[in-house]
Amino acid sequence: MSQEDRHNTPLGDRARRRVMAQRATRRSASLTLATTIIPGSGLLKTRYRRLGALILILLVLGIVAAAGVILMYGPTKAALAVAVRPVALLVAAGTLVFGGLIWVWTIILTHRGTVTPLMSASQRGGLRVWTAVLCVAVVLPLGTIVRYSLIQREILGSLFVAGQTEDTAEPDRTADVARPGIGLDPWENIPRVNMLLIGSDAGDDRIGVRTDSMIIASIEPSTGNTLMFSLPRNLERVPFPKTNPLYKLYPKGYNCGNECLLNAVWAEAVAHKELFKGYRNPGLATVRGVIEEITGLKLDYTTVVDLKGFEELVNAMGGVVVNVAQDLPIGGKITPSGQLVGVTGWIRKGTQRLDGFDALWFARSRVLSDDYDRMRRQRCLVGKILDQANPALMLQRYPELARVAKDNIQTDVSASDLPAWVDLVQRIKGASIRSLTFTSLNIDPSQPNFATIRWMIYSAIYPNLVVPTATPTKTSTKTPTTKATSTRTSTSTKSTTTSTKPTTDILVDLKDAC
Repeated sequence: MSQEDRHNTPLGDRARRRVMAQRATRRSASLTLATTIIPGSGLLKTRYRRLGALILILLVLGIVAAAGVILMYGPTKAALAVAVRPVALLVAAGTLVFGGLIWVWTIILTHRGTVTPLMSASQRGGLRVWTAVLCVAVVLPLGTIVRYSLIQREILGSLFVAGQTEDTAEPDRTADVARPGIGLDPWENIPRVNMLLIGSDAGDDRIGVRTDSMIIASIEPSTGNTLMFSLPRNLERVPFPKTNPLYKLYPKGYNCGNECLLNAVWAEAVAHKELFKGYRNPGLATVRGVIEEITGLKLDYTTVVDLKGFEELVNAMGGVVVNVAQDLPIGGKITPSGQLVGVTGWIRKGTQRLDGFDALWFARSRVLSDDYDRMRRQRCLVGKILDQANPALMLQRYPELARVAKDNIQTDVSASDLPAWVDLVQRIKGASIRSLTFTSLNIDPSQPNFATIRWMIYSAIYPNLVVPTATPTKTSTKTPTTKATSTRTSTSTKSTTTSTKPTTDILVDLKDAC
């Protein structure tokens, strides 16, 4: 029997149909995959070729426009420019939803346009499953991006104030804020921007607010170079500005013994809130005004983070690796007889990854050390967090980070100024960050000479303008000390630990702070 005769038999016809059905199935699967990778491309081989060509043209135009923006601003800046604009985020989310629907529709259309009567029921069923899988592969990442966009938009609306910079603490302050402009360089005419960073001990188990950590970030916008100044919580005799209602009660400074410390200023203002007519947040306004008096710096912005927020932030970033210089107790206190009691755990000496809870106690523990050791550890921790933040992991855990920010952070940065702040943060990332901590080794916290503090800050900011002989004389001098051996006890054993303080606290690069 000839080849032609075999093909003309029923058996040969079935074999030919089976081969053609297999080829059609592979073709359908391939074209559907092509449309999934490049929207509309698979339609070019179907009866919907004109629609496919139109979609491809629109896609190319969109890619060209996006490439132009990226080339002009760079990929990071272009993405962040969208991320800090609520309207742009809403438009982006809507565009992604609309584009995603069209994309999925073209995948389904490619499947429908490539199915033939030659295919068996099982082949058609397999192609339907394949098409559904490809649709899900498109929907899931686009849905995640849309979700992140809407979360980000919600954060912008709740965390940052709307419109013009609107102070959350006191009246008649808006004009004094160093606000960026709208030119190519929004910071062109601003020599310095000063941000007050406050770590608050507000929490469910605490009454009132005490400012455990007070750090000023003084930024030079033209270069991004940043100086950080840390003030001790136990600073005494701090001055109130004459414009603050508490000045009438304490005209010679906050001086009433060991309870009148810098970290109690917030609570003091809240206790006399009847004096603060027109103030939205008397505590924050007073802390800011007092620190301006102490440092001689005009504070343009404030950001407050509470303890719970810090703990959750470290957890969300996967922990932080720190070299712990000495064993640190979690909780506890020293009894009058010198015994350490009430310790619930230890952060042991050595290099280790701390979770949020341990990182918080690394920054706060002072039972076997003091406030100044704690300030040094806080400075160290800030440097490590900035150095170790993993962008990929932070993006993966973005919803959790957004919730932490919304619930535990407050700031008075204006939402309309966020694009300029994105530019400033980019400059800071490539610049130097140095830190100066005020401790008992360079000032006397119980009887501080505020002129000396201001001079030290001025010298750090303007080193080329300092005349050495003009340095103010301090009212008192602290000699370098070595921390004495402390005895601690556990339920069954006693041990000792020794920690040697630095001989002085000087201006250092933040990456070398540990």
